[in-house]
Amino acid sequence: MAVATLGAFVVVAGVLGLVSLYLGAVTQALAEVPRSSPLPDYPGRPESTATPDTATPMRYLVLVTDDDGALASAYLAQMSAQRDALQLIGVPANLLVTDPDRTEMALSGRFAAAGGAGVVRSLESMLGLRIDHLVELKLNGFLSIVDVLGGVDVRNDAEMSAEGWHFPSGDLVLSGAEAKVYLSANRQPLTRLERTEAVFVEIVRSVVSGDAVTNPAKVEAIGAILHNCLTVDADLTPAEIRRTALDVHLGSDNIDGKPLPMAGVSRLDGAEVTVVDQPRLAELVSAMSADELGGWAARQTDPWAPLVTLPPR
Repeated sequence: MAVATLGAFVVVAGVLGLVSLYLGAVTQALAEVPRSSPLPDYPGRPESTATPDTATPMRYLVLVTDDDGALASAYLAQMSAQRDALQLIGVPANLLVTDPDRTEMALSGRFAAAGGAGVVRSLESMLGLRIDHLVELKLNGFLSIVDVLGGVDVRNDAEMSAEGWHFPSGDLVLSGAEAKVYLSANRQPLTRLERTEAVFVEIVRSVVSGDAVTNPAKVEAIGAILHNCLTVDADLTPAEIRRTALDVHLGSDNIDGKPLPMAGVSRLDGAEVTVVDQPRLAELVSAMSADELGGWAARQTDPWAPLVTLPPR
């Protein structure tokens, strides 16, 4: 539901894991989160594959915003048809997309101009797949969950210092305050995406595997945090959340994150944009359609390799 959606999802996925023993408290908290308009239909929108009799994957788009309301990163979260696996596909804020008039722009610009619904349309057009729900997530508010969980483990590849904090290379255990600095200190879109995805995946894994599932105080605390940092589309109703939550049986080993396949970086109107790798994107779309994202993820041997420089647009 809300994490099947973040970060799916992460947000949705995290919530989905919580509900096993305390479904009522979580559903109540999520029933009160702000809701945007339903995702609009438009000519040529991909059709839904959901049927009453056949289980199909659920796809959420999670848009992560910073304190200024600008798009920091995005995630396509797909929950498997059997509701036992969640894959977060990281999408950089400066991804090159096109608007309905075929004008090229960065994803962050599309968000600023047309909101979350505009981003949904651009990504649906790129993928040829329907996105079921939209979740907008305020980054700093969401990171308060880190302290409820007692910290999160991440792997830091490059030593850095920022705002009085020092982050050595190697395995780190981040508090909520440290996570906020760690994720915001570097403004390079791909670095920010990589770090945010790592933190989000660990948050969801901790939620579904730790005592957040069995500790009522933690369930209530996480529900309160989500209430204050989430906005979901109007069709992600409490009834929909409850139905999804009842079906979910996620384990931490089946929660993973990989970036959208990217070809390199270019420049558009003087600003850096990230360009999708079309052949590899086709492989991802095929895996998403066939509900085989686990196999696709296992084949991504170096997904965060430095990107090549492409000609300006």
